[in-house]
Amino acid sequence: MFSRSVALGLLASTVSAFDASASNNVAMYWGQGSNQISLKELCNDPSVDIVNLAFVNQFPKKRGEYPATNFANACDDIFYKDDFGNESGLRSSCPTIIQGMQTCRDNGKKVLLSIGGGYPTDYYLKTRDIAEYLADFLWGAFGPPDAQWTGPRPFGNQYVDGFDLDLEAYMTPEPFTGYLSANYEHLVNRWKNVLFPTKAGNFYISGAPQCVVPDVRLSDAISRSHFDFIFVQFYNTPLCNARRAYEGVSASNGVVTTFTFDTWVTWLKQHSTVNPNVKLYLGLPADKGAAPNDQTSYLEPSEANTVLKYYKNKYPSVFGGVMLWEATFNAKNTCNGPTYATNMK
Repeated sequence: MFSRSVALGLLASTVSAFDASASNNVAMYWGQGSNQISLKELCNDPSVDIVNLAFVNQFPKKRGEYPATNFANACDDIFYKDDFGNESGLRSSCPTIIQGMQTCRDNGKKVLLSIGGGYPTDYYLKTRDIAEYLADFLWGAFGPPDAQWTGPRPFGNQYVDGFDLDLEAYMTPEPFTGYLSANYEHLVNRWKNVLFPTKAGNFYISGAPQCVVPDVRLSDAISRSHFDFIFVQFYNTPLCNARRAYEGVSASNGVVTTFTFDTWVTWLKQHSTVNPNVKLYLGLPADKGAAPNDQTSYLEPSEANTVLKYYKNKYPSVFGGVMLWEATFNAKNTCNGPTYATNMK
């Protein structure tokens, strides 16, 4: 654990331009919980490099419908009407997000819009056409302003630096065979190959699979489209969670565990052919309460340090940093001084 003086020195040294190729980035999810901290507060945290706004949590079933968003207490209950005149789930009044995004931009952070999430879980993309429509809609609504776009702009002239796929859909009965993974490669390819090139600057795509390899929802998309960052969730699945990593790395006898970071590295080398330079992040809960159904996945800062040093040294060209769930839990977990994210950084 860092001393207070070391932590303050670290904070002073981490305000810098974002480097996608770095191995010490910290990505943080934000947007869930009735008592969440403001986006501006998070964007003023120099230990955080990437902010994932969570979530776009429902998808259109046909052209003209709008997706839905839920950023908890950051938006009012005011919604856009879709092209059919029906009230959608797309929130239209999120003033504190607009303020926070400017703070992130001023501080050199990247902001990604995360789609999916763990509630509700009844979302899917039925066809390639709907996937490309959703890509176009989210780019028009949340990407850089474009005079030709006449649709909604929930964040005004503020815009995201890309998109994150945190797919946790589950439906019974299934709406159709293969719904968990269907057509997400078309969503990503539309962004990367068609839409991103229309604007100046760098835009990014990330995915947050579970720790089991291969991931049933994202593996097809990762194999068939361009991802810059893979934020593996080493929590909520005890079989391969971060606790298994610490047990293996800290053991003097080199015990073999079911932790899957090595497996993910191997799988990406074999399957991530669209972007062979994709970066792999080690996803952790920022507090025990952040993973209530898998509290063993939480690592104390000293334990996390052991694990992160090991995998960063083992895979220097692949390791991208740490992903944390999530901002409010992080802010409350001060670790006798600095926040959990500061310790991770």
